[in-house]
Order: sequence, then C-alpha cells, then structure tokens
Amino acid sequence: MKDLAERIRSTQPEAGQIALFWLGQAGFVFKSPGGTVLYVDAYLSHSVERKFGSNWKRLMPIPILPEDVDCDWFISTHEHDDHLDVDSIPEISRNPRVRFAGPRECTAYYRSMGLPEDRWLELYSGRQAQMGEFSLTAVFADHGDLAPDTVGLVIEFAGLRIYHTGDTALRPEEMQPVVDLKPQVILPCINGAYGNLDADTAARLVSLTDARLAIPTHFWMFVEHMGDPWQFQKNCLQQAPQARVQWLTQGEGMMLSASDFPQE
Repeated sequence: MKDLAERIRSTQPEAGQIALFWLGQAGFVFKSPGGTVLYVDAYLSHSVERKFGSNWKRLMPIPILPEDVDCDWFISTHEHDDHLDVDSIPEISRNPRVRFAGPRECTAYYRSMGLPEDRWLELYSGRQAQMGEFSLTAVFADHGDLAPDTVGLVIEFAGLRIYHTGDTALRPEEMQPVVDLKPQVILPCINGAYGNLDADTAARLVSLTDARLAIPTHFWMFVEHMGDPWQFQKNCLQQAPQARVQWLTQGEGMMLSASDFPQE
C-alpha cells in the first residue's frame, strides 16, 4: 500500500503528459507535471461490507491507506460508499492540503463532518472548476433514484480530455454535451447493475463519444454484480473499432497526453 503511495509521489509526468493510476472499482488518481493530484471515486476501506454485510466484502485489497493519501482534490461522483468512502474521508481530511468535491449529497456529508466551506466544492451537471493544472467539468449521469444528483466528469489537461462516466445508464440524448467535448479517453462503468452500463451499453457509449482509448471500470470488487471486461472488449471490437481497450490491474499506472491521439 505504501508502495503505491510512493509511486504516485515519485512519478513525474513530462510536459504535456499526465499520469493515471487505477485504484480498483471506479477509483482513479490523476497527476499533472506540476504536481496537481486528483483522486476520483477512491474506495479505500471496507465501508460497504460494514454497512451492508458480507455479500459486499471487497475482493480487491485496499490499494492505499487513507493516511497515505496526499492529493489536492478528493472527488466523488455520488454518495454511494464505494464512491464517497465515509470510512476513509475523515482520515484523509486531516491533511489540510486536501479539498473535496461532489454533488449535493456529498457536500451534505462534508458539512456534517465539520469541513469548512472553503475545503469543498459542490458539483452539478455543467459545473466547471479549475483544480490546479486540471480543468474539470461535471456532466450528466443517470443513476436513477439511487443517486439522483450523480455526475460524470470530464477532466482536461493540455488538450487531453478524459471522461469518467461515474455510475450511469446510457442516455444518448442527455449525453450529447459530453460527446461535443470530444473526449479522447473514456473510463466507463461496466458492472450492469442498479441501472449502470453493462458490457454492451458501455461499448455503445464508447462508440457514441468516438473515444480512442477505453479503460473499463467498476468490476470485480464485489461478488455481486462483478461485470465482464472481456465481453466489453469484444463488444468494442464490433461497436467501437476506433477505440483501443486497455485493462489496468489495480495500482497500475500509465502516461497519457493529447499527442497520443492525433486528430484525423
């Protein structure tokens, strides 16, 4: 666990590059050349099992301890425990450097734990924010009544746009503003439960956005609703042949830049 924290700390992207690490489930870390670090939907505890029982025991180990998190922003796309990790955030908030962002239900939690308002930002579809070297746009997501204020995210740096879908169903008309942003990279959920994208609809979203790199997320963390990344890749070959599908192992990182995806 400390190994991953040290790798994130010591990784130095070159000019125009960012480093991306997958934490498992829907969690990612993004790091810019100037040292801005964003955590998105990082699930770093056993809070889901604690609250909902042994069927929700995590199958992937905790990749990094909350006390080892050192970032500028800790972002949640909605309030579910594998996205808003209430067993980790109190420890993470001890680091005065860290600020938090999420939709209304998330900000209600930040407020309830006594975080001052200058340490958190409320996100809603269309909200834009500058987070160090990253530009962030909150975009439409549909997680139904389970989390009506959920959002997706488009994270941009030096012409590179990465679309983190959050938990969402496929809604082509409502997702047109995301398509218009022309993300080169998409991080779609594929678990296919609770209204989320599955291996088929996630591939259809890859096609809709015309993304050139797809990194599937939200699978293999829990026994229930595991997701099928292999079927997602096969579907992309048929439905979104322009996209390369990249599987990451937990804790694996990669470097990305806009130059990796030249305009045709």
